Amino acid sequence: MASEDAHQRSIVIVGGGLSGSLLALRAIEDPNNRVTVIEKAAALGRGVAYGACDPGHMLNVPLFRMELGLAPTFESWLRENRPEEINTHDGGERDSFVTRRSFGDYVSSIAEAETVSGRLKRVRGDVVEIGRDDGPYVLMQDGRVIRGTHVVLATGNLPPKTPRFRDEGVLDSPVFIPDPWDLHRDRLPASTDPILLIGTGLTMVDVALRLTRNGHTGPIIALSRHGLLPGRHVHGGQWPNAFEAGPLPPRQAFRKLRREAAEAAQKGVPWQRVIDAIRPSLASVWMSWSQTDRQRFLRHCRTIWDVRRHRMANAVAVQIDALLGANLEIRAGRIEGLRRSPAGALVTVRPRGSRDLVELEVATIINCTGPRSSFDDLNAPAFMKLKERGLLTPDELGLGVKTVGCALVDKYSTPSDWLFAMGPLTRPEWWEITAVPEISAQSHFLADGLGRAGQRSLLRDFVDLGSGI
Repeated sequence: MASEDAHQRSIVIVGGGLSGSLLALRAIEDPNNRVTVIEKAAALGRGVAYGACDPGHMLNVPLFRMELGLAPTFESWLRENRPEEINTHDGGERDSFVTRRSFGDYVSSIAEAETVSGRLKRVRGDVVEIGRDDGPYVLMQDGRVIRGTHVVLATGNLPPKTPRFRDEGVLDSPVFIPDPWDLHRDRLPASTDPILLIGTGLTMVDVALRLTRNGHTGPIIALSRHGLLPGRHVHGGQWPNAFEAGPLPPRQAFRKLRREAAEAAQKGVPWQRVIDAIRPSLASVWMSWSQTDRQRFLRHCRTIWDVRRHRMANAVAVQIDALLGANLEIRAGRIEGLRRSPAGALVTVRPRGSRDLVELEVATIINCTGPRSSFDDLNAPAFMKLKERGLLTPDELGLGVKTVGCALVDKYSTPSDWLFAMGPLTRPEWWEITAVPEISAQSHFLADGLGRAGQRSLLRDFVDLGSGI
């Protein structure tokens, strides 16, 4: 843009959750950057993970892995504001699992302070269009136009995708809750009526605990194809990186991990340390795989990987164990169809490994399948227009959008010099890019390299992630 200083960058960040806020805080450290964050929610730094949570929802990562390199540190902020959350239940104090709300409060307090100081500009509202005429711009729903030299999509996790099966109108009725985080507490059922949760991962865990805290005492049935619960964190032990010598194809990689886990168990080391130790190598392993390798992994191994990689804090696992002994039931199977009933809905289920069908009658069905990543039928105006113009290309595996070094790839396979993405949207390039350490590394990379896409690799930032989830 002619009006911009040649050495000044004007960065517009679409999304002010953790990813967008962290990038903004990194970027304003350079006095040549002018940064604007667009976020429709009332507070910056929260997003869904740290904003739509109950006071009792815990982080799935220990305290020492949640540090962002900000001042004050998260540990210092906790000691001053929430000292009661730091404990020794899981080892040392830095191994504490604290509440998600506290982490959201921490990031939000720093981001909001920077908006008050004037170093960071914040715009509140919905984005309906992103484009480039005489320079990059973002069009707001209320008609405002925000211009800059670079635009970064930091929209975080997308809302869950509604499952598809024969439903006879149930999915369009009040019986079905499509997004468990788009709810006020008083809308969640609190009764003795049976509830079906679709999915048995970490989202299901959060929803089951929320239902219980809200006073629900009736049956809770959690259903997924494999019926697997996330593993739990354990403290102690060390193990070397199984992929230190280099990446392996999916089948060989999983065989090696099984052997290492068995060997670790013989030496009294939890299997969790084997998974934790390979974390710095995950991006390089993913990048080494062919498209066929990735498809094979997603089809046959993803569920097993997810329940071991994304785990529950021990205190959360204890609560889930108590629910399993009371009113929570985990089932493996698939839904064949739904139809309305006087009590709510009749759900036809084919149990895993069986040809027979069973029928469940429930009052409410809650979609706990987790964030969506595919763009095949996403009705978000800004993303749709980027797709129509060929500026955004969904990846073939339905994981997010195509990027090279976080620069969006257009329909001609050319990386953009002005449009970037970070966080879960970039999963096709990096695979594991949703946890705080990876997002922190990515924010450093982007803040340092906007406008210089492809000049260095984010892989070298990942090698310093260290152990621990």
